[in-house]
Amino acid sequence: MDDLGERAGWTRTVRAALCVLLAAAAAPIASVSAMRDRAVRVPAPPAAIDFASITTRMAASKLVRKRLLAKIYIVPLELGGSKSPANSGYVTPEAAASHALLAASVAAYVQRDRLDHLRIDPEYRGLSIIPSRLRILIEHRGTKERYRRVIDVWGCAPCLPFVPLPDPDARTHTA
Repeated sequence: MDDLGERAGWTRTVRAALCVLLAAAAAPIASVSAMRDRAVRVPAPPAAIDFASITTRMAASKLVRKRLLAKIYIVPLELGGSKSPANSGYVTPEAAASHALLAASVAAYVQRDRLDHLRIDPEYRGLSIIPSRLRILIEHRGTKERYRRVIDVWGCAPCLPFVPLPDPDARTHTA
């Protein structure tokens, strides 16, 4: 079975970052007097990709081929979502991994009859078809157990990591 990180392209990115760090560590350290005589340039961190100009599925598909985006079903198929174009969307590989984790967690809750309602609302910026964020509400209407989560996709500075659902066998819950 393929590693989820490898499919999302993370391994290549992590390897590249490690190479840069190792090269920087191996570089000779300049003397203090030499550093005073010249300005030291610190490269800015790479800017996050702005998907505001992606307004067609064809443009999004090109970015999928470049592994900058991944296609998902907003409501996962295993949770009753359809394969219709209205349910499909494009997100960053990191957001796709968070979305897959969410789907697995929700499925575990459903199997234990702890949740009976799932709502995923994509938020868009401008005319872009790439959601900037996915807002998730998961609840059991009988017991009032409720979870709210957010998956940041793009346009956040910095994007917060996805907070997974607690263990479904535990009886505590958060709002």
